[in-house]
Amino acid sequence: MYRAAILLATLLIALVGSAAAQPDRPGAQSPGAQSPGAPKSKAPPRSPPMIFYLAKGDEGVCGPGCSEWIAAEGQIEANSAQQLRAFLGRLGKRKLPIFFHSPGGNVTTSTVMGRLLRERDMTAGVSETMPLACAGASEQVCRSLKQSGQVLLATLRNVAACNSACVFALIGAKVRYVPPGARLGVHASRVVIYRLDGGKINASTKQITSLQKERLAELNVETRRYVQEMKIDVRLFDLAVKVPHEDIHYLSRDEIVAFGIDNRGADEAHWIAAEIMPQQLWIMKFFVEARGQGGDLRSNMIRMECASPHYAKFAYFRGLGSDERAARRKVELAVPERKIPLSGGALYKVDAIEQGTSFELWTADLPFEFFAGGARDHIEIVETDSARTTPRVTKLSTVGLAQAVGTLRGRCSSVPVDCPQVGAQASPLTANNTTGAPQSGWAAGAMMPKAGAAPPSWNGVAASANCAAIPQR
Repeated sequence: MYRAAILLATLLIALVGSAAAQPDRPGAQSPGAQSPGAPKSKAPPRSPPMIFYLAKGDEGVCGPGCSEWIAAEGQIEANSAQQLRAFLGRLGKRKLPIFFHSPGGNVTTSTVMGRLLRERDMTAGVSETMPLACAGASEQVCRSLKQSGQVLLATLRNVAACNSACVFALIGAKVRYVPPGARLGVHASRVVIYRLDGGKINASTKQITSLQKERLAELNVETRRYVQEMKIDVRLFDLAVKVPHEDIHYLSRDEIVAFGIDNRGADEAHWIAAEIMPQQLWIMKFFVEARGQGGDLRSNMIRMECASPHYAKFAYFRGLGSDERAARRKVELAVPERKIPLSGGALYKVDAIEQGTSFELWTADLPFEFFAGGARDHIEIVETDSARTTPRVTKLSTVGLAQAVGTLRGRCSSVPVDCPQVGAQASPLTANNTTGAPQSGWAAGAMMPKAGAAPPSWNGVAASANCAAIPQR
């Protein structure tokens, strides 16, 4: 007992939950990793620590009537809760929403942050803040801007992640918003032990292992109690502890709703234009729909990229319900004055959109003139098949579409070929195959490529036959 007390007094014990999904970090003591009195124990390397700053954008960008918000991004560290408390104190009585984009970090600190949000009846969401002044700037310059104390003009991008410990901070908010395209990743935590002075740990591997197990059990009890206190279904915690720390499970939309994190079922995000890789601009639209007889909530994605100066490659990833099967259906993209058929229907697994879900891929090459009617408030996806007496119509808001198309069209002006040639359709994927989908080499939580990853192709069809005329309704 005395030996354990001495050990606790000289070591830092951190309950770590970070979605790096890597083996134990260099210097972190883990079972069997260090013999008594052997190497020095160093604090584990971290992602950039979490910072908080104010951002401002267009009216409604962060919710109805909302144009200003708190950005929270980076790794949650031991002092993050203290920094958040000080930041909120400087705001006085102002009540702004907070948007997280974080790989995780210190779980104990994240629960303190969550309680702080609940005390103040705050709203929290998952989106990445994109300051306009950071466009073209280095990472260092951008981070300096974020730490300058200025209110930064920015946009919010739903293609973001709140992983591991970040999830516990998020659920503390009174109101939570996880837009389609944003991801919540969970896994088991682990205890990291190291000396603050970087010196060697004067304890045996057996002693360290025993201390880790004891502290992890205690901290897991505390974390589970916290989840219950926040009125979130405890199945969230029970699921997380079953996922190895080196792995990660991204919650499905059904799980997000069932656990009470965000009770909005069918929902849609704004259209955005984002440079997924250098010189590769995509327009993206994520939305959720109930599918199949069981009403499974399924994520769907629309993606557009350059085909030529006058055409965009359009790809619609339609999530299938658990009891749905690929069907012979007709799918059209429609606006009030015109419509255009989509081709394809091949099956794909795209875990970067939603883990485990099968997707039908429908494509076309659309002339930019198709989007010319900027005043319209929606576009439609119309499905017709033999099992339906009436077509299924999905109405999608056009908020953000005109701006995104304008950005893409400007980028496409340098594409030399006027219209791609019709190619052969790709073979459907088998149930466990992911060829053609951005899985390996992609940070699935944020839908962004890892360093050195080859540009992915999500095209199920090399080109579409829809390049020529636009059928009129």
